[in-house]
Amino acid sequence: MVTGKDGNQYIWSIIVDITERKRQEQALRLIVEGTAAKTGEEFFKSCVQYLAQVLEVRYAVISEFADSEKSSAKTLAFWAGDDFCDNFTYSLVGTPCKNVANNTEVCRYPNSVQQLFPEDDYLVAIQAESYAGLSIIDTAGNYLGLLTVLDTKPMVKDLEMQSAILKIFATRAGAEIERINAEAAVRASEIQLRQQTEELETTLKKLQATQTQLIQAEKMSSLGQLVAGIAHEINNPVSFIYGNLEPATDYANNLIDLIRLYQEHYPSPSPIISDFTEDIDFEYLASDFAKLLESMKNGATRIRDIVKSLRTFSRLDEADLKPVDIHENIESTLMILQNRLNSSSGKGEISVVKNYGNLPLVECYGGLLNQVFLNLLVNAIDAIEQRRESLESTEKSNYVGEITIATSTTSENQVLISINDNGCGMSPEVQEKIFNPFFTTKPVGKGTGMGLATGYQIVTENHHGHLHCCSTLGKGTEFRIELPVVNRNVMGN
Repeated sequence: MVTGKDGNQYIWSIIVDITERKRQEQALRLIVEGTAAKTGEEFFKSCVQYLAQVLEVRYAVISEFADSEKSSAKTLAFWAGDDFCDNFTYSLVGTPCKNVANNTEVCRYPNSVQQLFPEDDYLVAIQAESYAGLSIIDTAGNYLGLLTVLDTKPMVKDLEMQSAILKIFATRAGAEIERINAEAAVRASEIQLRQQTEELETTLKKLQATQTQLIQAEKMSSLGQLVAGIAHEINNPVSFIYGNLEPATDYANNLIDLIRLYQEHYPSPSPIISDFTEDIDFEYLASDFAKLLESMKNGATRIRDIVKSLRTFSRLDEADLKPVDIHENIESTLMILQNRLNSSSGKGEISVVKNYGNLPLVECYGGLLNQVFLNLLVNAIDAIEQRRESLESTEKSNYVGEITIATSTTSENQVLISINDNGCGMSPEVQEKIFNPFFTTKPVGKGTGMGLATGYQIVTENHHGHLHCCSTLGKGTEFRIELPVVNRNVMGN
């Protein structure tokens, strides 16, 4: 209430039109509600759509710098009046966006933007008349991209509100880009860490396998030297015995012939000689002595064969490729395993069927191949024994373990060695892993899991051959070794 000069009282009021402020608040609330629960691409799309609608402009764009020099940018969302455009990368050179980069304030060209930037063909293409843009900055002050709006008519009203809204959502867009980049960095770190972990695990497995193979190789080399030494020590006295058996037989026959002559010319010897002849049963001695010497000769021959097999098997430290008789190597390995193959092991005899073809000498590392044959044959024996143990007593008596070894020439420069058993066999899942280092189905302490892995490496890497396995659970297993006759790969190296 106020009193006028005439003494009368009047009501004095001020009316403020807050319609515009209410509209701004409603516009801001609309954008916030439309983007609050969204992230990533959905947020960027909602942001530009609501910005265009609220600021009443035709175009709204959020872009991220595509290079460190900020000479180009890639759109993250582009609203073009009634729909979204596909994202694309564009050059900032000669565009109003170039003036926005590295600027903390809103950069606005309210009209004639095409004339101000004649090099920007895109402004012409979208018929832009006005432009407003603001840099997107993260919390550390790094420039990440641009938030821009464009229209086909001049921007002349509500410019203060436009600037406020652009700043709010440039900050929100910066936080979202920063979040996405942080997530991407975390994912990249996780992937890198996972890759490093996998590489370390692979390297560790390779080191373990290499260590085991080196230990195995050293064991086999020591075994080879030991076997070679024993074979040499046995061979000398056996050769002496074998070499003297022939003259011993001749001497014995001569002495018996001499006694026969005495009996013929002196049929009535003295009582002492007659009694002694009867005591020693001379007739039996004369007939049996030849058989005795023959059995000694057979035994010595057997020892010589064993020594030969030991010497063949002991070629474990030979470093050079040499032409080798594959059959001789197989026979030497079978000789080593003879105790397990015959019934003397107490687990039943295992028959060995040999279907040998006509093989040429194969250029190979004989000692290493012996190691492969030994591992495969030991596995075959173990499989047969395991199957025998799983049978009922009635079935066990009818079951005969059998290993079939077949060799053949498959081409001019390739031979095939097949080792087939009628043991317990393997499931497909086990077959997939049998050549993996340290994989074994045997009880703890009975297998290292390196036999087949080492054998596979010897065949494939040392000899450039192939080792295949075909097995049926409950029926048996076949291993097929394919070897080149002449190892051209090694020769070429």
